[in-house]
This record gives sequence, C-alpha cells and structure tokens, in this order.
Amino acid sequence: MEFSYTQSISEGDLRPYQEKLQTYRASILENLQAASSYRVPEHFLQLPEDVRVLEAVYALAKGKVSSQLKYIVVVGIGGSNLGAKAVYDTFYGYFDILEPDRHPKMLFLDTNDPEFLLRFEILMTRHVAVPEEVIVVVVSKSGATTETAANMEFVGAMLRARFSEAFKRMIVISDDGSKLWKFAQDKGIAFLEIPRVVGGRYSVFSPAGVFPLACVGLDVRALLRGAADMTIEGLQEDIRQNAPMRSAIYLAVEIEKGKTIHDLFVFHPEFESLGKWYRQLVGESLGKEKDTSGNTVHTGITPTVSVGSTDLHSVGQLYLGGPRDKVTTFIYTTHEDGSVSVPKDTVGTVELVPGIAGKPFAYIMQAIRQGVTVAYEKAGLPFREIALPQETPYELGQCMQFMMLETMYLARLLGVNAFDQPSVESYKEETRRILSL
Repeated sequence: MEFSYTQSISEGDLRPYQEKLQTYRASILENLQAASSYRVPEHFLQLPEDVRVLEAVYALAKGKVSSQLKYIVVVGIGGSNLGAKAVYDTFYGYFDILEPDRHPKMLFLDTNDPEFLLRFEILMTRHVAVPEEVIVVVVSKSGATTETAANMEFVGAMLRARFSEAFKRMIVISDDGSKLWKFAQDKGIAFLEIPRVVGGRYSVFSPAGVFPLACVGLDVRALLRGAADMTIEGLQEDIRQNAPMRSAIYLAVEIEKGKTIHDLFVFHPEFESLGKWYRQLVGESLGKEKDTSGNTVHTGITPTVSVGSTDLHSVGQLYLGGPRDKVTTFIYTTHEDGSVSVPKDTVGTVELVPGIAGKPFAYIMQAIRQGVTVAYEKAGLPFREIALPQETPYELGQCMQFMMLETMYLARLLGVNAFDQPSVESYKEETRRILSL
C-alpha cells in the first residue's frame, strides 16, 4: 500500500514529534524481540506471526467445517466482531444480497434488536436442517458483555431445541479464565483464547477475527502476512520508511490546528465496514477524558465514514463548503479493472453526460475520485490518501495493521492511553444496574 499526504511538513516541524515517538518505538521493538508471550498491550503486533494461534485456528476449523456449512454466526459486539466483519464484507459480505446461493455466509449478531432476532430465527428455521449447516462463534473479551450474553442464550436455546448436540456447533473465543471461558468448559464447548493483554479493538488478527474468516474460506495466511510486513515497516527508525508513524504525526499536526473530525472516505462501498472498524479503533483509543498523567483533557478526534461516490451527493456540499474542522483520508485501489463498461452504443446518455460511452466503470470511479481530490486541493482542505494496489487479503492486512500502528502512535502524541476505555465501562455498569432491578 502507498500512503501520501497533501500538506507538507518541514523536517524541523517533524523533529519534536519524531523524537517523542522514537523512544516509544524502540521500547516496543525491544519488548517484541524479548517476548515469548503476550505481556503488554502493544504485543498485539506479534499476533500475525504467532504460529500457535494459526495452528489452533486451522485445527479447530478442520473439525467444524464441511461442504454442508451454510452459515457462520458470529455473536459479539464492538471489537469482538467489527474486525472480522470489516474483512468479510470487503470480500464477500457486501455482495451477499447479489449472490444468494454462495455459501458459507457469515452472519453477525451484534444487536439485541427484537425484529432482527425474530427474522434471524426464521432464517435459521427455514434454511438450517442439520447441525453441520451452522457454526456459532461467540466472541467476548471479558466474557460478560450484556448484548453478547443475551444473544448467546437466544441462539443456544434455538439450537438445543432442534439438535441434540448443539454445543458441538458452538465455539467460544474469550480471555482464558473469563466467565465465558468457564461456561465453555462446563458445557464442553470448543474454546480459543484471545491473549489477555490484547484489547478487543486490536484483536482482529487473534482467533476473534481469524477463526470465523478461516471457516468462510478466506486466505487468512495472506491477511496475516500483510499485517506482519506492515509491522516491520511500522517499527522502522527512519521515519521516511515508517508510514504509520508519519501518518500519526500528520494527524497530530491537524488536531493541533483545530481539526476535530477525521473522515475516512472509502471509494469502494465494500470498504464501509472497514471504516466502521476504524471508527471504533480511533474513538475508543483516542477519545479520553484524562491523559496518562491524570489531567483532564477531553481529547480525541471524531471518526466518521463516507462512501464514494454515493455520499458526495449527501455530504459533499458540507465537506467542501462547510466548517474547516475536518481532515480526510481517501482509501481506494489503483488496480484498473476494465471488465465492466458503459455500452458504446448508448440510447441517449451521450448527450446527458458526454465522455462516458464505452468507458470502464473503474475509470469513471477513478475520474470522480480524482475530481474530488482536486476540489479538496483547490479549497485548501487537508487530506491523505491510502492507495492499495489490489483488493486482496494481503493488502487489507497491511492496511488494518497500518491503522492500528498509526492509532497507537497518535495516542502517544496526544498523551493518552491507547488501550483503555474507562468511559465505556460506565455505561456497562449502569446497564447491569438497571437490568438487575
């Protein structure tokens, strides 16, 4: 992948940020080289090369997946499922409605909305006749997430009512020793571990993301290889060779200039879930009341997601003419796919839009994207570009690890802990209190 940025920053302006990050980078590298286990949150970086994780994932998948498999149901919320959904939707999920006969499919139960659950129950009743047609993957770091626990009970009861060995079609992925882990032990449910120090939003390359993706047939080895290669780049001392560090510095500069919104503008609709995964990553990692010294700072940058070219017709006016409070990142692929084109023999659109007859749709999308970046430049709006050569698991693995490294570095520049979420815990506590009444 290639990373570029429109606003130039002098070496002198870069130096203070770079010096602040170099000590941190060196300590991470030293810890990784000395580590034989997961000891600090930054050790999520070693997940892509953890052979034990991959072996455990494939061994379990081999015993659960058959040619009869239709649905992999992921029961989780937030970091427990957004990573897997980002990858799945990129290669399969966005197109599921157009490919109803392709199986297996992944379904994500990340809501307690009763209407959705009723329709899910109807789908399972009508289309799952034998246990081999479904796998239920329950993912929760803490093992005590309200929404996940409720949905697990719902799906579990549904399966037990129909199949005598329902628990054999379930897999639990959680921290070793969590309440959910103990439940799995008691019921004889297969279990995969998320390293305790790895936070949910940094767990996509753990079994939480890799197992369901392996079950659906994705090339997870390529996904992990891309992430591993980006880890090497993201720990380089030379900032010219370290795109995640440069990216974090550029964002820090924009935040200091008063930017409060970071819009991830994806120019492939199948990347929308990637944007939502990044939204959680940035929101929970950077949005903090206190800094690491305990001072009240209320810092962060609000992440949003836009889809090109669709959203140009809803928020384009706001972005180009509205408040100068945003920095934008455009994500797209450079692969030129000429397989689908506007017909050369048109029935009148030549007069409506000159120049489109016979043009590949990929070329039209490219022209729109280039038109947007030119308009941003003329308006003096800061933006960055992430260009993927192709839409492959390897490239997506690189991109996601880039985003996690960038966020980790940016948190350090903002002086906040990238790996906690104290404010999220407050709503969970209140929810449990209300439910116990």
